[in-house]
Amino acid sequence: MKLASSLALVALLPFASYAPAQETASELPVTPNTKLFAKLEQFVIKVHKIFDPPLHPVISGVGPGGSLGAGLGYNSPGQGPWSLKAKAVYTLNNYWSAEAIAGFKNRRSELEAFARAREMRQVDYFGIGPESQLFNRTSYSYRDPVVGADGRFRVTPWLAVGGRLEEIWPYARSGRRLPTIESRFFPVGAPGLFAQPLFGRYQGSVDIHIPGGAGDAFYQGTKARATYAIYDDQADELYNFKRVDLEAQQILAGFGAHHRLTLSAWASSLTPAAGDTIPFSLMPTLGGRSSIRSVNDNRLGSDGTEATLRGYRDLRFRDRNLLLVQAEYRVPIWGPFDATVFADAGKVAPLRSDLDFTDLRRDFGFSFSIMKGWETWARVDVGFGTGEGTRVFFSFGDLTP
Repeated sequence: MKLASSLALVALLPFASYAPAQETASELPVTPNTKLFAKLEQFVIKVHKIFDPPLHPVISGVGPGGSLGAGLGYNSPGQGPWSLKAKAVYTLNNYWSAEAIAGFKNRRSELEAFARAREMRQVDYFGIGPESQLFNRTSYSYRDPVVGADGRFRVTPWLAVGGRLEEIWPYARSGRRLPTIESRFFPVGAPGLFAQPLFGRYQGSVDIHIPGGAGDAFYQGTKARATYAIYDDQADELYNFKRVDLEAQQILAGFGAHHRLTLSAWASSLTPAAGDTIPFSLMPTLGGRSSIRSVNDNRLGSDGTEATLRGYRDLRFRDRNLLLVQAEYRVPIWGPFDATVFADAGKVAPLRSDLDFTDLRRDFGFSFSIMKGWETWARVDVGFGTGEGTRVFFSFGDLTP
């Protein structure tokens, strides 16, 4: 019952800030639809005030398999360049997370210092490689405390350079699902299980963002990002590796007002140092809507989502190398409600040379979203994957102001 109430609250929140661009509510024709909309708006404005104070409730997830959770958050008051945010969340599946972020932001630069402790009790694992099988499903428990800082400097209006420095203490151990991960995969199929390395992560990035044309112009914007990271095992010197990520997103206008087509691509490649290996828990993954990433370590993603292969389970495929291409077509339905049709295709591979467009895993599907402007507040995706049935995923934006 608590979960149902939380979902209903998430669905209604965006109405609090949605209003037509050109007319006030008093100028609109009085119809049953506008009467309903006005009542919902008045109700949700009152509910939304719960999230306004610096100290406020939080509704969010923690990681794959954790379900929805609740907790407390704090946002420092004021609109100056300095900010402080903190939150703690506990989920229905006994996942927990506590984090704090101190930030500075002006017209050309951004800087954050962060710390987080997190534990996920039952993360799905299917093995490594493109041929991993669904019937091999097991789980592991994962803890990954991290402290660090990241920043970005805007060189020109469309070009920014950034960096990230952090210390990570990842620890993967046996989960709750039977058969256990160690009996099915350890040690060859789950490198790094039970190890407790200390990683220094040193990363640089380049971001390109070319804004779109005004209104419903055909060209609606381009984003691209290149990232290079060094993971330095400071404990055992057994798990040193480097990682390269390339992402691109292109948005084009569709056939009607406020329709849009989003094309996106992502490639990732990990290279271990000579004689070293890569922990399975730090390999990139495809499948579902979720991945395991650091604080504010977000992908460009597709249209309002970081989901990958939505016709498959979360974290379904993993390996040292990854390729993903996606297409989405979004159509507004009514007020803040949008519908989307999508197609995904991707693969994982042990070798970088295998990242081509053969033997891709494919899916297609549709979604419904609740929007605040162009920002997705809540979304349900229904994906149809090859040979693994239908998957339904719920995604939620941050409910804090």
